[in-house]
Amino acid sequence: MPRIDRWIVVGGGASGLASAFFLKQLGIDAVIVERDGSIGGRMGTVRLGDRSFDCGGKNIGRQYTLFRQFAASLGTHPLEPFGLNSSQAVNGSIRTFDGGARWRTMAGLARGLSARDLIAFGELLCRVKCNEASGYLGSPHARTLADRYDAFPVSRYFSRAFCQRVIRPMTVRMNGAEPDEIYMGTLSSNVRMLLDTYDQFTHGLAPLFGACLDHYDVRLNTATEALIVEHGRITGVQVRNADGTTAELRGRGVVLATPAHAAAALAAPILPGLAGQLRSVAYYPVTLVLAEYDRPIFSSRVRALVFDSREALSNAGAYGVNDLNVVRYTFSGRAARDIADATDAEALLARAEATLSKHVAIDRRWRRRFVARRFSPGLCAYTPYHGMFVDAVTRAAQRLHGLYVTGDYLQGASIEACFRSAAACAQQLADREHLHSTPAACGRRMVA
Repeated sequence: MPRIDRWIVVGGGASGLASAFFLKQLGIDAVIVERDGSIGGRMGTVRLGDRSFDCGGKNIGRQYTLFRQFAASLGTHPLEPFGLNSSQAVNGSIRTFDGGARWRTMAGLARGLSARDLIAFGELLCRVKCNEASGYLGSPHARTLADRYDAFPVSRYFSRAFCQRVIRPMTVRMNGAEPDEIYMGTLSSNVRMLLDTYDQFTHGLAPLFGACLDHYDVRLNTATEALIVEHGRITGVQVRNADGTTAELRGRGVVLATPAHAAAALAAPILPGLAGQLRSVAYYPVTLVLAEYDRPIFSSRVRALVFDSREALSNAGAYGVNDLNVVRYTFSGRAARDIADATDAEALLARAEATLSKHVAIDRRWRRRFVARRFSPGLCAYTPYHGMFVDAVTRAAQRLHGLYVTGDYLQGASIEACFRSAAACAQQLADREHLHSTPAACGRRMVA
């Protein structure tokens, strides 16, 4: 007989894994339904030669408290320091921002920019530095910024030079968005990333995902096609299996832990108001190319370069401190959108190498192998007046019992922000459904 005491989590990316984790902490059983053949979503892994490499999410912040709890629950997965290191060409010279000398190198990068911009940005830095919660979307500080400034994008409040040198390297990498496509009410989530220090899993994310499959009920290659509604309550999902057959998965309810556009498609037939809100979230494509060379391309001093808006290549960097011969090329931002979609992987890599060669010695003859992966839609760029959006989504979702939503569009697109959003969702579910089991491994109320 089908189990009806469990909850169904749609999506096996960061938000879905986090949802299952926090539900388990509350003593609530869940099954994860994932359309792809592997979990991880945009954190997923690819093979390059005999090694597994992480597509995204490979940098684990020291402040990623909830994600580190999740990793620890799956066994021993050692981390090694990675830091934060990024350079760009300014007036013909390379200027580097390095987390090991954060404030000194930030001052060097900002040299020549307007005092007005520096003061305004400095106030934002100080606010997030003093209160880390201010760096997550939906915080009182983020809502205040949105109320005051979200009539226009960030590009209207900072000079073009400041946007190109400081704002764009953050937003194009994290959101795939240009400064005229992002808003002040969400900028604090980017700033928070600057203030953290980062590690990487010594063996990558693949062992962590393998352990996750051992600890959780995960249905891979299973596409969710519709929500099942009975007597005014969501009670399951209709899915299509890899062999083309359809089936119904039943439970006490459903958590939609997908990107906003996927959640909107499922909600549309039954909650058009919720679907409309979710469709307003901006997502921009991103293409990653990982290439291995027979010699180091970057150095320990300069491990990554970001490029200006004229280039389709937004940034290129060494995969790890000990992998200076493996380069991770990222195509995101306006100039990359059409080019990356219409260009084959090898031609795209050749273009990336030509761009990088203007600043770093590189020759395609040094190349051993490469692999590419495209995400479209890819990176979340949120909405203006984000706090109002979250309130509207919450109200719309609550119109039907048994349905909960979480994702990268609520508290931020970083791994930790996805985990915070999922923790809040799990707690809301437990409260509304009157499921007050004592958490198995967490004796405190989870973060809201």
